Amino acid sequence: MSMVTFDRFLFAYTIGSHIILVTMSISLILLITILEFLRIVKDDPAYAELISRLKKVFVISFGVGTASGIVMAVELVNLFPGFMTLVSETGAVNLLYAEIFAFFLETIALVIYVYFEGAYKWRYANVSLSFTILLGTLLSAVFITMLNAWMNTPNGFSLANYVETGAVTGINPWAPFITASTGAELAHMAFTTILAGIMVNGAYFSYKYIREGSGPMASPYRIMVRLTGIISIIAVIFVGVTGSNEMVSILVNQPVKYAAFDLNYFPGTNLPEKLFGTIQNGSVVGGIQIPGLQSMLAELETKITVLPGLAQFPVSVWPPLIVHSLFDLMVAGGLLLGLFLFVIFLFFLLRKDVVKYRVLLYGQIIMGIFTFIIYEIGWSADEIGRQPWIVYNVMSVSKASNYSSGLLVPGYLIIAFYLILVPATFYFFARTFNSSARVRKTEGGGGH
Repeated sequence: MSMVTFDRFLFAYTIGSHIILVTMSISLILLITILEFLRIVKDDPAYAELISRLKKVFVISFGVGTASGIVMAVELVNLFPGFMTLVSETGAVNLLYAEIFAFFLETIALVIYVYFEGAYKWRYANVSLSFTILLGTLLSAVFITMLNAWMNTPNGFSLANYVETGAVTGINPWAPFITASTGAELAHMAFTTILAGIMVNGAYFSYKYIREGSGPMASPYRIMVRLTGIISIIAVIFVGVTGSNEMVSILVNQPVKYAAFDLNYFPGTNLPEKLFGTIQNGSVVGGIQIPGLQSMLAELETKITVLPGLAQFPVSVWPPLIVHSLFDLMVAGGLLLGLFLFVIFLFFLLRKDVVKYRVLLYGQIIMGIFTFIIYEIGWSADEIGRQPWIVYNVMSVSKASNYSSGLLVPGYLIIAFYLILVPATFYFFARTFNSSARVRKTEGGGGH
């Protein structure tokens, strides 16, 4: 394995692990904020019980996520010094500073929320603080996603002059905040992250409800199964809409990536939608083709009739063609998830209590885990699809990488560390939630 490949793998592995932690943090604080509001509206002790437990879980998630974020920052500097030099010389560095300020907001609000609960007489103090934490958490993710969007569609300096001479000129420090792909990427990131995290939480609470039976936590678990179901239904609709917009953005701004996603070798009109398969000797082999569907969808959304093909570009700038299979898995998984949530929606529409149907609860458990897998596959497709570039059409990964073999030992240690960290974190999530009991058993089994 070359050092460039090792750098790629190590950072992909680290950020793939970090994404799991970030997704849980965002979904947890979103749930806490909604529960804080519902506690005011409904004045049910079950909401206070859930908030108390989830708050402790979020603190663990915040702590582990913060440490993991530091690891990622160190890796960026050490694995890709060429990239960080470019970022520091352009306006893109402002996105990193903005992310730090968002982190300050999240941290300060969290300290006040945890240690000064009940110190304020204002009725909306807790929900305001939890919302501030949510805002800081989301903004941290937003600014990092803005940096990723800048990597996909760079601006804010003279790209042509940099490619030709290596000099950074014509700097506009604010341009990287809004690139050609920022809006589409931000929207899709927000809703996919919320959906993945909420589905995992829904899986956990479905499992706990099945185990609890008629015990004292049955009422709080029932609340969470319903709440996560409602949020997931809303989120999956927006995931579909924003995913379509994201694909349009890729078609317009990253045509070679689009061609790899849809496995188009030659550009053309009336192109079929290809499910799996690969390219051999200039021809698509294997898989299933649906005649004309790809072009029809593209024309409906963009009015573009001639779609790009890989043959238009040098082979040296093609992404690995595995992105096509990853893309198909992501879309197929998303459709399957959408179908499951549509069934849940019908049960809500017919005013049926979803917790009374074990098959739906078991389905939620399976689909919660499945959603996280699809989420990671989608992220992998997007990042691998930008290869061989770290900054699209400006800087290759090989130019940005650190070739020092001194990175191998700490790299292997980080890999081993995350193999322990992620499952251990989820274990302590469960232990903390379960050991925070304040509910007194009552005849009706409700929380008090």
